[in-house]
Amino acid sequence: MVSHLYRISTIIVKYFLLLYAVVGESGNYQDNSTTAIRMTPDFTVIYKSSGLKVYKRKTLDNKLEFVTVVNTNKAKVKHLTGNLSKSNHNKIYKKSLTEFWQDEKKIDDNAQQLKVITNGTYFSTKNNPTGVAFGLKIPGRRPIYGYGVSKEYIGQIRTLSWNNKTAVSFIQTYMVQTFRISQNVVGGLDITANKSAREYLPRTFVGVMDQDNDGLTETIVFYSGNYTRQIDASTTLKHFGVKSSMMLDGGGSTGLILEGQSLIHTNRTLPHALAIYSITNQ
Repeated sequence: MVSHLYRISTIIVKYFLLLYAVVGESGNYQDNSTTAIRMTPDFTVIYKSSGLKVYKRKTLDNKLEFVTVVNTNKAKVKHLTGNLSKSNHNKIYKKSLTEFWQDEKKIDDNAQQLKVITNGTYFSTKNNPTGVAFGLKIPGRRPIYGYGVSKEYIGQIRTLSWNNKTAVSFIQTYMVQTFRISQNVVGGLDITANKSAREYLPRTFVGVMDQDNDGLTETIVFYSGNYTRQIDASTTLKHFGVKSSMMLDGGGSTGLILEGQSLIHTNRTLPHALAIYSITNQ
């Protein structure tokens, strides 16, 4: 009897180990096939720079989709925020995406050049300064662990972490340790979390991939769409070769600026955005 139970338990353990290896820590299916860019035929390249390509697809009903592919060996992703509240470091004053662009462009230089700004993390739209829902870690600042972690989307919170020096990025299940050991972290949601999943809304997703097949996920891929479902956004990223992805804030927060031009416009003010720089001194 004991031997029989042992064999059953061994089979169960092996099953879950196999499931973990296939699904991965992020909860998304991990495809072990080639990770070269495999864009769908109706996407076209509209912009190229060092470490950066922007793809566009437009339908007859004016549905716009953009995919921004960032190789962090030749480009970098940087947090942008409004001013921190003096009374509460967990709260941030909001700015428009255009203000983020204008302010960041003032410190542009020859070594690194600002190319793209996209909206970032989830937040409370009711307050200013506002809290961050699922966490934020910016170099030189204390981590913000997120006001919604213990009460919203339990088990479906994810983080994107990256290091611009080592050019490695990860998407994984939310863990406090990530905020303690990683330089850059932004919280989001698993692609299966129901954020009006079947409705056609503006969406912002992000994924990571190993484009050069060296075992390191050096490429960060952003999806920005003005009228799409969650499944459409995640499927598009998979077509581009992304292995693991998550949702950033969407709806009225979705916005995208390329070289000062608003490709997807938002009137909403935001506490956080992500800037993409091409590195030109290599």
